[in-house]
Amino acid sequence: MTKSDKIREYFRKHPDMTATRVAAKFQASKPMTYKLRKEVQEEWKPPEMLPMPPLSSWSKILEEVETTDVDATLDARALDYGAFKDGAALMQGIKRQMAEHAQKHGKTFADDQWEALEMIVHKIGRIVNGNPDKVDHWTDIAGYAKLVADRLEGVVR
Repeated sequence: MTKSDKIREYFRKHPDMTATRVAAKFQASKPMTYKLRKEVQEEWKPPEMLPMPPLSSWSKILEEVETTDVDATLDARALDYGAFKDGAALMQGIKRQMAEHAQKHGKTFADDQWEALEMIVHKIGRIVNGNPDKVDHWTDIAGYAKLVADRLEGVVR
């Protein structure tokens, strides 16, 4: 494996690592390291979107679900999570701020890191908008952070 291959692999495993630190770690030139980091960042492609099922199949599914069951579930969730519209506005606002800040500073994240951040924001939104005494919210935040920390240490689940 060449030095360039090793550096690329390191960036894949540590996407938040700076090019300067990687250059020092592998005793490589900074320009080369910046170039390799950019190559790794450009490897990521958004997943292909699957076509939406036809509306006729959705109506069949909805017919099978009793509206009263859905209403009861939504009413119960509102007690713990607050009004959906209010929570969505809070969560999406925070996520937009994170994305803009990351883009402005040239930050890139692995899929699991970004998903964990978004899920943590989701849980924070539920805490702020709904019931702050619901233990599951707090446990979930710790869990998402632990999944990323574990993966960075080589433990993938």
